[in-house]
Amino acid sequence: MDIRIDNEIFQKLKLIKIEQFKENNQTIKFNHKIYRLLIKKLRRHFHRQQLAKERDEKIRLEEIQRDNDPLYQAWIIQKENLRIQKEIEEEQENEKSRKLREQMEIKKQEQLRKNIEEKQKVTNINSSTHNPFVSIPIANGPSIERPVCSFYLKTGVCRYNERCRRTHNKPDITDTLLAVNMYSNFEMQYGLDEEYDLDIGLEFEETERYENFKDFYYDVLPEFERFGRVIMFKVCSNSEIHLRGNVYVQYETDYQAMQAYKALNTRYYAGRMVQCEFVNIPSWSTAICGLSQFGKCSKGRRCNYLHVFRNPPLKSIEKDKKSTRKHKRSKSRDRSTKRKKHHHHHHHS
Repeated sequence: MDIRIDNEIFQKLKLIKIEQFKENNQTIKFNHKIYRLLIKKLRRHFHRQQLAKERDEKIRLEEIQRDNDPLYQAWIIQKENLRIQKEIEEEQENEKSRKLREQMEIKKQEQLRKNIEEKQKVTNINSSTHNPFVSIPIANGPSIERPVCSFYLKTGVCRYNERCRRTHNKPDITDTLLAVNMYSNFEMQYGLDEEYDLDIGLEFEETERYENFKDFYYDVLPEFERFGRVIMFKVCSNSEIHLRGNVYVQYETDYQAMQAYKALNTRYYAGRMVQCEFVNIPSWSTAICGLSQFGKCSKGRRCNYLHVFRNPPLKSIEKDKKSTRKHKRSKSRDRSTKRKKHHHHHHHS
């Protein structure tokens, strides 16, 4: 390719290169061969610059052509409309859930009031012969009509939330804290768009995903450990919305979990509000999908049981192992040195 070079600029740069070479290589005699090498190097530099300019110009023209393409503009508009539609649907769903919660709370209060009134009637009837009964309402008691939700019982969450037809017995305070959707990565952020736009399904390598999780682990775990000893730390890699990025933290005591809740709930991490709640996990082995550890779960990350990341080793443990290995190596070197000295002394004697 023939590249036009501004002769005046080329001459200036050539003199500068020659002077620089002479300053940096005072012991080497400057000759015609070195001069030709410098000229070739300078021409290659100009050549690369020209290629870079042409490449940038080509990219700029392609972007202009793409922006002016009606099909591309229509795709952008369609994508934005789908996003807005998704937000509207989620807002409507949240509003329905809120109204349903309010209705359930009203029914619950009404039922509680009726129970108290009935007990008072019984008390009034038997007041001549018996002491009055103490009316103690049962808070958060299981519904007789509805069975207990097995998924909520095992994992502390349910895909239907308040819309579930089964009972969710929410605990007041436990030793286990759930930070809802706290962990996120590039793949999880765009997981919602996959059903609408297949082009966004970018490759997210397993090693890259795990490195991203390790950064999160080493960043967040010490923050939770400020409030007590963490005996279980699990982060979900599921793609389902009610499990996606959930962080489970189990402490030794309920008090430690309460302190963490007070300090961390509604705080912000990575630009997102941390929403904590207490959950009861009777058994981690039943909450975690057993097949996911072997990569044999047929549902993949859409499973309703926990698919959790493998926790990396603690940095302090790694440092201790390294220091132990160094200490062992130094001891072995000392022993070998002593054996050599002893052998040398014995040989001379």
